[in-house]
Amino acid sequence: MTTELLLYLSLLLFITGVLSAFASSNNKIANYVAHGMAALGCLAAVLCAIFIFAGGTVDLAVSWPKPLGLITIRLDYLAAFFLSVIGVAGCAVSIYAIGYSREYYGDGRRYQAMVALYNAFLLSLVLVVTVSHVAAFIVVWELMAVTSFFLVNYKHEHAGAGRAAFVYIVMTHIGTAFIITAFLLLAHKAGSLDFGSLARAAGNLEGWTKNAVFLCALIGFGAKAGIIPLHIWLPRAHPAAPSHVSALMSGVMIKTAIYGLCRFYLDFLGVGPAWWGVLVIALAVISSVLGVLYALMEHDLKRLLAYSSVENVGIILLGMGAGLIFAAKGQGMLAALAWGAALYHVLNHAIFKSLLFMGAGAVLYSTHTKDIEHLGGLIKRMPYSALWFLAGAAAISALPPFNGFISEWLTFQALFYLPQALDGASGKVFGVLLVGLLGLTGALAAACFVKAFGVTFLAKPRSIHAEQAKEADITMLVPMAMLTGLCVILGLWPEPVFNLLKQILAGAAGVDAYQAFAQTAWHAVIVQSGLVTANIEMPAVAALVLLSGGVAVTLYRLYGKPQVTQGETWTCGIVPTARMEYTATGFSKPVRLAFRAILRPQRETLVDSNPNRYFGRRLSYHISITDIFSQFYRPINTGIINAAQFMKAIQTGSVQLYIGYITAITVLALFLSTRW
Repeated sequence: MTTELLLYLSLLLFITGVLSAFASSNNKIANYVAHGMAALGCLAAVLCAIFIFAGGTVDLAVSWPKPLGLITIRLDYLAAFFLSVIGVAGCAVSIYAIGYSREYYGDGRRYQAMVALYNAFLLSLVLVVTVSHVAAFIVVWELMAVTSFFLVNYKHEHAGAGRAAFVYIVMTHIGTAFIITAFLLLAHKAGSLDFGSLARAAGNLEGWTKNAVFLCALIGFGAKAGIIPLHIWLPRAHPAAPSHVSALMSGVMIKTAIYGLCRFYLDFLGVGPAWWGVLVIALAVISSVLGVLYALMEHDLKRLLAYSSVENVGIILLGMGAGLIFAAKGQGMLAALAWGAALYHVLNHAIFKSLLFMGAGAVLYSTHTKDIEHLGGLIKRMPYSALWFLAGAAAISALPPFNGFISEWLTFQALFYLPQALDGASGKVFGVLLVGLLGLTGALAAACFVKAFGVTFLAKPRSIHAEQAKEADITMLVPMAMLTGLCVILGLWPEPVFNLLKQILAGAAGVDAYQAFAQTAWHAVIVQSGLVTANIEMPAVAALVLLSGGVAVTLYRLYGKPQVTQGETWTCGIVPTARMEYTATGFSKPVRLAFRAILRPQRETLVDSNPNRYFGRRLSYHISITDIFSQFYRPINTGIINAAQFMKAIQTGSVQLYIGYITAITVLALFLSTRW
C-alpha cells in the first residue's frame, strides 16, 4: 500500500505544480511553489522506487473513461530503476530551476506557462515508465513529446528556436509511428493491449513478425534516444531549451527511449537472433564515435553537451547490443554483464549529464553567452561552478574514482568477451575492433571536456561578459554539489547498484544475473568467465590518489619555497592577453585534421583591405562543420515539399470540385466492393 500511495503522491504533487503555476500573478511565488512541488514529486518517485526494490512488484488498475477503459500500472524492478533515475535527476534539476528561472520573471504569464509545462513534463516522464497499457503509454508518450516541444520553443523569438522545435516534433512523431506499429504487431498476437499479455505472447511470434517488432522498436525509440542517423533533432533542441529543461531532456527524457528498448527486448521479445545485437552494436559504434567527434568540434557549450549525449547513448547501446548477442549464443552470465553495464551507464549519464547542463546553465546565467570562444577565466569568478563542472567532466570522461569509470569499465569487460560469441574470423575481428573504438571514444571524450573546461574556465577572459561574471546563486550550486557527490559515491561504492541490477535482470530470458556480478566485497568489481577474471578495487584507486596528493603536499611544504611571488606570465617582455590563449578552434584542430574526411570542415579566411602589409591588418578565420547525416534528410525534405506543391495544385478551393472528388472515390469504392 505504501508503494501505491507514494506513486499517487508523486503524481498529485506534479499536478499541484501545474495548477499552482497559475494560482498567483506573482512569478516569484509561482517559481518557488511549482518547482518545490516538482522537487517533492521527484523525491516521492525515488521513495516509491526504493519500496518496489524492497517489497517486490506491484500491479495497479485504474478505471478511465472510454476509449482508454481500464488502465493497468505495473511497478516492477525495471520501472523502479528508471523511476529512480527520473527522481534523482529531476529533484536536483527542480531545485536548480528555482534559481536559474529567475531571469525569466519578466516574461509574465509565459513564465508561468513554462513552470506548468515543466511539471507536466515530469508527470509524463513518471507515467511513461509506470503505465503498462499500450493506449495509456502512447497517450503519455505524446504528452511527454508535446510538453517538451513547447519548452524547447519557449524562446521562439530567438533565431533557430522555432526551427529546432519543429525538427524535434517531426522526428518524435516519426518515431511514435514506428512505436505504435511495434505495439500493434504484438497486440495482434496477444489479443490484448496490456503489457503482461504482450510479454506472454512473445513465444507465439513468427520469425518475420518478431524481427519486424524488433526493427520498429529500434527505429521508434532510437529516434527519441538520438541514435545516429535519427539524432538530428537533439543538437538543435537541447541548446534551444532553457538550461534546466535541457538537463532533463538530455539526462532523463532520452532514457525513456532506453526504457522502451529494454521493455521490448528484455520483456516482450525475449531471446532473438544474434544479428539483432550486431545491428544495435553497429549503430552504437557510429553514434558513439561520431557523436564525440561532433562534440569536440562544437563551440556552443550546450550544443557540445547535446552531441555528447549522442555519444553516451551509443555507449549504452554497446552494452545492450552485446547483451543481445550473448543471450542469442546462450551465454547468460555475459549477457547479464552487458545489460548491467548499459543500465548502470543509464543511471550514471543521467547524473553527470544533468550536472554538466546545470554547469553550462550557470555559465550562461552569469555571462549570457554559450560560445566558449567568448569565455575564459571563469574559475576565478565562479569557483564553485567550475569545480562542479570539472567533476562532471571527469565523470563523463570515465576517469576514476567517478561513476562514469565503473559503467564504461563494465562495458569494456563485456566487449572483451564478445569475440568468443561471434562466429567466423570477421566476427572475431569485429569484436576486437569494438574494444579499440570504445577506447577511441573515451580518449576523444576526454579531449572534448579538456577543451570544454579549459577554454571556458581557465586563462584570461575573452570578453566583457566573462570579465563581469559572478558566481551562481546558492539554489543552483547546492543541487550541482549533490550530483557531484553522487558521481563520487557511485564510483567508489557500486555494490548497491549491482544488487538492483540483479533484481532487474533476474527474470529476463537468456540472462543469468546472479553470477554476473559475483562480489567478494562491496568495493570489488569482479567479473569472471572461465579462468579469466577482471578485478578493480575502486577504494584502492581512491586511496592511491589521496596518498599521492598527500605526498606531494608534504614534499612541497618541506622543500618548497616559502615565499611566492605573483606576476604575469613571462612572454619575452610582452604582457600576455586573451588573444594569446588557446582557442576552442585551435585546440580541436589536430582532431579536425585527422578526421577531416568525416567532418568535412568548411574554412573561410577574411583579411581586411589595409594597404600596410606588415602592421594593422586584421585576419578573421571561420570554420564550420556539417553533420553529414543532415544531408541525408535533404532529398526527403525536397520530396515532401514537391508532394505538397502537387497537392496544392489540386486544392483549388472550389467546393464543387471537392464534391466531385468525393463522388469519384465513392463510385470507385462501390465498384471495387462488388469484386467484378
